[in-house]
Amino acid sequence: MNCEVVFVVNGGMVEHRRFRESWNIRPRILIDGDGAVGSDYGIYGVNDRDLNRDDYRNYTAPAVYLIDAAGEVSCFWLLSGPRGRPSPECILGILAYAEHNDWRY
Repeated sequence: MNCEVVFVVNGGMVEHRRFRESWNIRPRILIDGDGAVGSDYGIYGVNDRDLNRDDYRNYTAPAVYLIDAAGEVSCFWLLSGPRGRPSPECILGILAYAEHNDWRY
């Protein structure tokens, strides 16, 4: 498949580096400390600074997003596996579907 898997997380560069090394995670982990990447794509998760807010930006669910070659979010799934992480089936399902549908949902 002509794609790249990248994790985008809120803050904690040192902690995420340790996590990546201890679990031998190969995909890149991009730190979105101020939430700018999520805001640019209209994707929201929990940011520690926002835990006191009571709006849709405070919604939390493990999610997988497919961003196409044009930079658009073409599909997303809100499913989770163990410990609240997106399951491998979820990630593989998105990639398999996208590969056979011109990378569109």
